[in-house]
Amino acid sequence: MYEADRALVTRMRAGEQRAFDEFFNSSAPRLVAYVARRSALDAASVEDVVQCALIKAVRNLAGYRGEAALFTWITEICRHELADMHRKAARRPAHLSLDESQTTANSNLHLRAPEHQEPISLLHVSGQRAAIMKVLDSLPDHYGRALEAKYGDGLSVEEIARELGLTVIAAQSLLARARDAFRQRWRESAPDSRDEASES
Repeated sequence: MYEADRALVTRMRAGEQRAFDEFFNSSAPRLVAYVARRSALDAASVEDVVQCALIKAVRNLAGYRGEAALFTWITEICRHELADMHRKAARRPAHLSLDESQTTANSNLHLRAPEHQEPISLLHVSGQRAAIMKVLDSLPDHYGRALEAKYGDGLSVEEIARELGLTVIAAQSLLARARDAFRQRWRESAPDSRDEASES
């Protein structure tokens, strides 16, 4: 089912540079999007999480059995890295240095950000993202993966079918069931957003 992924891993384990390039070029952008959707981290922190996940994946290639798509396997590693980063951040005490404090005091505070970057707008977007990810995480795993691949990664139904080891018709059916399940959970968890969800 995942013969191409197994072949790529075999080539990487043999030390073939071109295989590593293929692996990083195809995985890194999707992992960045995955982490960005699941967190409010700045770009540098997102990059750190992705780099750590890719390094761990390369070190543990022997653990890839080919029972799932290679990207699915890497996503699990990335999810653990993201959870670790959140745990470390929660334990770290918040502080403001005197230099930062002075810089803030000297800055021109009456300048306003564009409306879409105003704190209230960013808070709303962040809250919506968190609510969407919470609902996605509550769905059966194959539903969540299919929806993220389609709407998060922008993959075609054919690409999703290949990644999940399904026929195109089975992938279309899975997406339809996943969308219905998402709508139902969204209505249950966010009654105020009932109209929004039914429109999509």
